[in-house]
Amino acid sequence: MNDEEILALIAQETGLPRQDLDMDAPLATLDISSIDMVSLLFEVEDRYGVKIEPDQIAPEMTLGQLVRRIRDKTEA
Repeated sequence: MNDEEILALIAQETGLPRQDLDMDAPLATLDISSIDMVSLLFEVEDRYGVKIEPDQIAPEMTLGQLVRRIRDKTEA
């Protein structure tokens, strides 16, 4: 899985346009609701068989850090 696939999944699950997803933006600034974040994490688990707990995602994390965490878990 590459970063673009993860970003496409994030856009799909959050309803945010892909072009608005800046890898350097803190998650808190992207207006992703907690429900959308949990939905995203469930979708990652369903598609790729990896579990990321919601409490492992902090609002001060950047989108890039989230993408790397998902990518690293799927490659492990």
